[in-house]
Amino acid sequence: MKTIRLFLSFVSLAIVFVGCGKEDALEADFKNPSANFMPDENDQSEEAQLRRQFFKETGSYLLFNDTIQRELLGVDINGKERYFIETIDLNYAVGQTGTTNAYYNFTLLQTQEQKQLVTDFVRTYVLNHLTGKLRPYSWFLCNVINSYKDNYSAPSKPYSATNQRCIAVAGNYLIQRDRTDDQKKQYAQRVLNGVVGQLVTNNSSAFEEFFKYSANYYSADYSRFGYDGRPSQTELYRLGFLSSTSISAFPSMSTDLGVYALQVIQYTDEQLQQQYGNYPVIIEKAAVVRRVMTELGYVF
Repeated sequence: MKTIRLFLSFVSLAIVFVGCGKEDALEADFKNPSANFMPDENDQSEEAQLRRQFFKETGSYLLFNDTIQRELLGVDINGKERYFIETIDLNYAVGQTGTTNAYYNFTLLQTQEQKQLVTDFVRTYVLNHLTGKLRPYSWFLCNVINSYKDNYSAPSKPYSATNQRCIAVAGNYLIQRDRTDDQKKQYAQRVLNGVVGQLVTNNSSAFEEFFKYSANYYSADYSRFGYDGRPSQTELYRLGFLSSTSISAFPSMSTDLGVYALQVIQYTDEQLQQQYGNYPVIIEKAAVVRRVMTELGYVF
């Protein structure tokens, strides 16, 4: 009986090895998503050439439509074509676990002249501040950005919006009429104000020194440190927080970093010293953020 069982075991192993030998080698089924951000190679339109030239010059992709992929899946039982559609989705961030009711929609640029105008603005007045690791993966240039908090609220119209792989810029201000050089610089600052928080968050690992100052407080309830409700603004400054909108807890790491990044691109060291000179933790944290942002490629 033992001999029979041993023989059967060898037969089973042999079948397994033969089966494995005949099985085709595994091949990776990978499609580079970057291809979705470039025009079709057969597209020789002015828009396509502008997008290719922009990528060649800047290393960032250029979009004029928030739809980056539209693939035919087949036909349903009613004979209607079904598509897989992917958009830039400004609410999306890699690794996010929560959901939001907020959403965006856009009005698009209509003419090649408009597309060229807004592209030239971004290249000349915005991208000159973003080099190195802060250079965005892609830009979506449109006419108007509509941002909704929920299905019932009226939209706000931000100058810019961003997620981890794309910055959207509204060009309506530039299209309405000719703008002076100073006006374009001011508008570029507004665009940067809307995206710098996401840009530094994308590189948060470089800001470990900054996070150490307030590591014990991030997202912690005020009551944990003996506060009965939200601390006074003076107390928040003393602890190194520029602001806190929560009624129950200190800011998160990403919120704190984003607020500081916005401050250092809006104000000089002298201006920050004048405003927060009595709060050394703020001055030190701001200095770290400015230094690290410079190292990452921000040009002040």
